[in-house]
Amino acid sequence: MILRRLYGWACERLYAELAWSYNLVSWLVSLGWWDQWRAVALPYVQGPRVLEIGFGTGELLPKLAARTVLTVGLDLSPAMHDQALRKLARLGLTLPLVQARAQAMPFADHSFDTLIATFPAPYILESTTLAECARLLALPPTVTSSAIAAQRRRGGQLVIVGLWVDFAQPQWARWLPLFYGRPSVAAIERLTDLFTTAGFCPTLVDRPVGPFRVGVVIA
Repeated sequence: MILRRLYGWACERLYAELAWSYNLVSWLVSLGWWDQWRAVALPYVQGPRVLEIGFGTGELLPKLAARTVLTVGLDLSPAMHDQALRKLARLGLTLPLVQARAQAMPFADHSFDTLIATFPAPYILESTTLAECARLLALPPTVTSSAIAAQRRRGGQLVIVGLWVDFAQPQWARWLPLFYGRPSVAAIERLTDLFTTAGFCPTLVDRPVGPFRVGVVIA
């Protein structure tokens, strides 16, 4: 219990007065693979409008902007907004960044084609957050000419990267017990039920990244 509270306190500091150290801490925890872990989300971007939920220091925003017509970022932390704005300014980019809670996002219904969250805090799995995500995503077409067309256009999708990270070589975990590990079958079922209850059709996959497997939920 004490360790859990200490961990929570340290995480809160990284989103506040220690936000300047967030990238360094993430790099150390990931053994230098942080950028590659986060980039797992990029191939899943579909459509011209994307929202990154919990953009942190803004490292992924320029990459998303290069792929879309509209990239919007949302984060509650003022310190993270400062970090992201500095980064975007250095790159000569201006993107709309919104300070708000994921449980009450100030956007109109069906505003986005893709929602992305990488290594989010537990709020991402709250029922209110998932309901907001479902509300914001583009609807599938009401009429399709064939089953093939329906498969090609399923409406918007929510992509969550990093709910778990595991070693591709399990024996490594014996001497580097730093990662969450892959969820149990029961945990996978609970995750699936959460998304299904919120109206999503979820797919849970592992993506290989170097010596790791990074969990991805596509809903």
